[in-house]
Amino acid sequence: MFQTIRIGDWIIEADVEETRRQYAKTIEDMCGCLLCENFREVMETLPREKAQMFEGFGLQPSVCTDINEFGPEGDRHLYVASYFIVGHIIEGRNEWDPDRNWTISFELPRDDHFIPEGFPKPIVQLDCITLLPWTMKEPYE
Repeated sequence: MFQTIRIGDWIIEADVEETRRQYAKTIEDMCGCLLCENFREVMETLPREKAQMFEGFGLQPSVCTDINEFGPEGDRHLYVASYFIVGHIIEGRNEWDPDRNWTISFELPRDDHFIPEGFPKPIVQLDCITLLPWTMKEPYE
């Protein structure tokens, strides 16, 4: 069942329950490199208001199949991560950037390379650009 969700200037019609079912499945092709593991570990400790945004779409912040790290910026690391939602973009023009280190935007997926196998259509891609600390015991190299 689709719900209408407003995030900043975006209006997304999402099937929250179906998205939640998809993210509850075991995803076989999750990258296990330190860069991706760091992202997932930090995303498990998000402030409540940020975690609720993901959860409102049926997503788990620490479960992401498309993570890119672009190196350190001071004491944090620049990440771009894409999540997939069962849904449609109704309206949206601007990125949502509440604290200048956290940008959320939505688009239609350009390809299906990182979309988990069997993920139902229609699909909206949520892109998250953020600076996160390095929390792994192993050093960043």
